[in-house]
Amino acid sequence: MTSDRAQGPNASGRMVLAFMAFVLAAIFVGSFVYRLERPSLEVHQKKSQAGMPDAMQQAMDGPMKEVMALMQKLQENPDDPGLQLAMAERFMAMGSFDRAKVFLDKVSKQRPDDPDVLNAMGVTLYNLKDLDGAKAAFEAILKREPDDYRAMFNLALLQKYALNAPDKAVEGFKAVIASPKADPETKATAQKELETKAPQ
Repeated sequence: MTSDRAQGPNASGRMVLAFMAFVLAAIFVGSFVYRLERPSLEVHQKKSQAGMPDAMQQAMDGPMKEVMALMQKLQENPDDPGLQLAMAERFMAMGSFDRAKVFLDKVSKQRPDDPDVLNAMGVTLYNLKDLDGAKAAFEAILKREPDDYRAMFNLALLQKYALNAPDKAVEGFKAVIASPKADPETKATAQKELETKAPQ
């Protein structure tokens, strides 16, 4: 990420890695819950076809296969916000944030205050280098749900690495650690961030 406020490649790289690690964990949990609620979307991997490179086969059996299955579902129910959010999550997992935003724009019209939608939008906007938009998305969650630890964590990362607001970031990380809702891994990551100085 390139930002006037986050100086040097190390700052940029750290923020991207920290965000992506949390995003992938959040997507995994969201995807798992989503599949539990909708078992028809379960995708089973097939054995590699003869002559097909492993990487290509993995792509076909992984996110792309899930995207294709979801696209079929969307053809039948184009206005289903759950399917739109699932599509956005798959594209986020593949790093296609511009495509993810297309689906998030659609679902946000139906669920403008949904914290899952706002969190995904915030992460997506960050990766599209819209820092103000990302900040607004996380703050919108906290305005309605002050104890949402995901929004606290993401906003604190944004403040530390991109918005040059280390003091606010410290408050955010401490709030995550104190949150009874935050999972142990997120708390541990927040603690590490507290022990690491913001890049100068």
